[in-house]
Amino acid sequence: MEFGKHLGKGLWGIADKALPVIYGVSYVVLVIRVLPEEEFGSFVLLQEIFLILSNLAAAFALHPLLKFATETTANHREVIGAAGILNLLFIAAASLLAMALKGPLALVLNAPALDHLMIYVVAMLLANLVRNFTLVLLQSRFQVQRVFWIDAAHFLVAPALIYTYSKLGIFDTAYDLVIINVMSLTLSSLVGWWMCRGELHFTLKPRRDEMRRMWDFGKYSIGNVVSTLFISKADSFILSAFTGPVQVAIYNSVKVFTRLYDMVPQVIQMFVFPAASRLSSAGELPRLKVIAEKAITFTTVAMVPVFLLLLFFSPLLIGIVYQGRYAEAIPMLQIFSLLAFLTPATAVASNVLMGLGEVRLNFVLNAQVLVVSTVIFLLLIPPWGPVGASIAFVFSAIIQTWIFTCALRRHISITLREILRRTSDIKLFVLAKLSR
Repeated sequence: MEFGKHLGKGLWGIADKALPVIYGVSYVVLVIRVLPEEEFGSFVLLQEIFLILSNLAAAFALHPLLKFATETTANHREVIGAAGILNLLFIAAASLLAMALKGPLALVLNAPALDHLMIYVVAMLLANLVRNFTLVLLQSRFQVQRVFWIDAAHFLVAPALIYTYSKLGIFDTAYDLVIINVMSLTLSSLVGWWMCRGELHFTLKPRRDEMRRMWDFGKYSIGNVVSTLFISKADSFILSAFTGPVQVAIYNSVKVFTRLYDMVPQVIQMFVFPAASRLSSAGELPRLKVIAEKAITFTTVAMVPVFLLLLFFSPLLIGIVYQGRYAEAIPMLQIFSLLAFLTPATAVASNVLMGLGEVRLNFVLNAQVLVVSTVIFLLLIPPWGPVGASIAFVFSAIIQTWIFTCALRRHISITLREILRRTSDIKLFVLAKLSR
């Protein structure tokens, strides 16, 4: 399974992962410039809680589905059934937990609005249930085009609804934005069911050993995601605990631009994780090494324009986008530009290790990053607020990249020199496409 063979599908993958960027741009223009800072900050906290629970559910039930459905179709019904049961159980438990903790969370995070908004976390989890499941199932079959249309139903429809609400004069609170997200996620789930109806063959009584296999993979996978989510979300929570939702709004007015980087791990997971699973099960580690090197090189080069944009044009970008608001966030955006050289290597290393079956190792590595990152956030956020949060975020990403690439080298002997040599493959790929 050569990397180049997936580049055609990769274009659909890039288009799919560009959808959150389009959503982010619309979010900036239609939401951040319009909502009062207190309302925007409250929505950010609510959205982060939803994303944490949703991603934990995916790690526990859907990452095992992606791995085992990719490797074999012999027990297809068993795998899908076991994943569906685990997913439903986790969403039910997460919903109950969200309701139980809504008061304490509002108190700890200095965000009173969360107390009555938390009920809508449950609504978003239910609206997102079928969407997430069908996305992963289609991903395991490399059905990237259909994945695109499922995502489009959420990421394109939500901005359209926001625009409509604004024109009607009924968009000015966090509640309005939550309702719009529930509607678009529900539509996306319906599209997912329709797109995936031919793949949804399952049994509600999977064998015990199949459930055990999914459970064993999922329990370590969720540990990995806990650490990753803490690193990516804890900045907003700790910032809110010390300063309140207004500073969260200022910080996230620029952190929203990091959606450009979020494309990278998602595209890489779409292709590298399944490829690593298949090649490792076939014992073809040399081919996996080539894929890992090319994936790091291609994605890093693709991120260079983003780095230059955020580093040198931050004042212009903030000025145009926010029309005089959030000018104090410009240095934070420049700091975030450094993520362009960290995200690709971390994403490739993590997904290759997962594909190799090293889910327990991934858990240990992420636990190490979690401990170090917690210390960094707590040291830098209280004295320097949002700027300290951005420095801590990037410093944590540096540590994460170093730890994961060192671990990957123990399995496949990639080096910086070999990765840089792969830049010639980019030239060959471009020439080949032009010649066609």
